[in-house]
This record gives sequence, C-alpha cells and structure tokens, in this order.
Amino acid sequence: MALEGWGVEPISFQTAKPFIVDWHYSHKVKGLIVQYCFGLFRPRPEFFDIPELVGAMIYSLPMMDRVRKKYNPQNPNRCLELARLCCIDDTPKNAESFFISRTLKWLT
Repeated sequence: MALEGWGVEPISFQTAKPFIVDWHYSHKVKGLIVQYCFGLFRPRPEFFDIPELVGAMIYSLPMMDRVRKKYNPQNPNRCLELARLCCIDDTPKNAESFFISRTLKWLT
C-alpha cells in the first residue's frame, strides 16, 4: 500500500496555517471560523522515522449563519464544513481520500 505507515493527527491552527498559506491554491485562511485542524504525516526512515507534515486540513463553521441554520437548525454552531485541504505535490494519488476518511473517524 502506498500509504503504509502514514498517519493523521490533530494539529494546531498555528501549525496548519503556514502550511496552507504555502500549499493551498488560495494561499489564505483569513475569515475562517476554525474548529479543527489535522495534519497528514508520512514516515521518514532517513530521519529516524520522525514523521513529515505533507498535508493540512481545516474544518470550520460555515461563514453564513443561514447556512448553519439550514443544515443543523437545532444546533447551528455544530455544523462543520471542510474549508481547506492541501497536500504537497508528491503525495500518492489516494492521499486526499485517505486523509479525509481518517479525519472523519476523528470527528465521529
């Protein structure tokens, strides 16, 4: 499997922000109502298996209050959207799917 040994962990916004600013096509995170941040890590045998951050993801509240109320009328502040997702260029084809699926397991 191409992603053997890879992992997904919660990370701080302070860690996610510079990665996303560098790698995401929008190059910004301004205005997001950040709720959760995750990192995608690959092992580096040449560095004593210290993992390398190769992807970052931010889940946020939808910006528009009416959207939150539409999809979760009982508790609009518990509505999440995947606001940013990016990986470095040389990640395997299925890295994004792997990343999303692991974050959904963390959230449920």
